[in-house]
Amino acid sequence: MVRQSRLILSLLGAVLVLLVIGNALRLAKANNSASAFVQNAIFSNKIVMFSKSYCPYCMRAKRIFAELNEKPYVVELDLRDDGAEIQYVILDLVGRGTVPQVFVNGKHIGGSDGPEAEAYPEGSTDSHGSPVWFPAARSIF
Repeated sequence: MVRQSRLILSLLGAVLVLLVIGNALRLAKANNSASAFVQNAIFSNKIVMFSKSYCPYCMRAKRIFAELNEKPYVVELDLRDDGAEIQYVILDLVGRGTVPQVFVNGKHIGGSDGPEAEAYPEGSTDSHGSPVWFPAARSIF
């Protein structure tokens, strides 16, 4: 009886370990897929914006790009099943988990929560009257 109980506990322990390992592998695969998507998006497009469809800061960034006659590739994280995983990849990549996060020619040029955004409040224009949001945008566009 004791021996049978030990066998059952050992089997249950093994099943639990397999479930935990299987879940970890599934999450790792999802993260690898999200990471591959992010890298591909960044390096396959001139401008990439990671956004959420309802975010006012993202709407502002889209409006500014439209005023600059630029058409970014926009990834709406809230409309994707893997949006949360993509957002974690962005956090690992740039140190910020907020949106928008914008990349131009493979280079991260900012979001709306850092010093670059504070330096150029909404409505700021450059010496030519063009709208400015990211300091890097002045030289890129």
